[in-house]
Amino acid sequence: MTHDSPRPAFLRHDCVSEDGCRIAWWSAGNPDGCPVVLLHGFALDHTVWAPLYAQRALMERCHLVMPDLRGHGGSDRMPTPAHYISGDAWAADLDAVIRAAGLARPTVVAWSFGGRSVLDYVRRYGADRLQGIQFVAAASLAHFASAGPDHVILDALCAEDGAAVADATGRFIGDVLGVPRDSADFAALTAVAARCPVEHRRWMRQRGLDYDALIAGLDLPLMWVNGEHDGIVLPSRAEVFRERLPDARISIHAGARHAPFRDDPARFARELVDFITDPPPCRRTAIALAGSH
Repeated sequence: MTHDSPRPAFLRHDCVSEDGCRIAWWSAGNPDGCPVVLLHGFALDHTVWAPLYAQRALMERCHLVMPDLRGHGGSDRMPTPAHYISGDAWAADLDAVIRAAGLARPTVVAWSFGGRSVLDYVRRYGADRLQGIQFVAAASLAHFASAGPDHVILDALCAEDGAAVADATGRFIGDVLGVPRDSADFAALTAVAARCPVEHRRWMRQRGLDYDALIAGLDLPLMWVNGEHDGIVLPSRAEVFRERLPDARISIHAGARHAPFRDDPARFARELVDFITDPPPCRRTAIALAGSH
């Protein structure tokens, strides 16, 4: 009789960024597999990725590393606005996680606010240390025409009035992410959001989107994923992204909202594995091929 090999444990780790911020991160999947860093979004933590953990092919082929961004989840809350406004700080956090996890050229999956972190990283450390980037409805291009009607909820999550924040939290998790309000997931994610101080959210919202020139110069495999019914980042941003980077792979998930990895985790996992194992072309690849003749 044969038995399936036991799945590696879901483990918590900690590392310290250059300004002393302790970053909590989790690892799962195949430790010898393709390295993947999953960056969550605003006011949540790594548990938002939970629907992917049941995707067997992803877990067997990839080594998943999931940090909690500073100010979120199990990571430290830093005391001043400067600790959140500086792009160098967010870049150093991701660098600390990659080094602590011993990852060689990981693929980074950056959802929503997480897009800022990976772009801060590239701005500071360059793209050569990464295998590729998959942007998922990510904060990236300063194309405000593609900000959807639910974008106002992000401001409401930073309101002075506690009742307004509670209402916005329910709308964000229930409507924007599509989590049923009577479910255990809704209760769990509501508790997660409550751990991110409203004042710190305000500091984070002070950051501008100034990555357009950086994105236009990216020379590694890239992918953009959007939900068809995303009310935060409209799918039209995918077309703007394609205009800037014609070789980027684009995937629009029919019927999905702001978190397509939750609406259709099987498709999302399949496309992520395909992106890693059969990446789209990039300038770096074209130069290498030209030099081989």
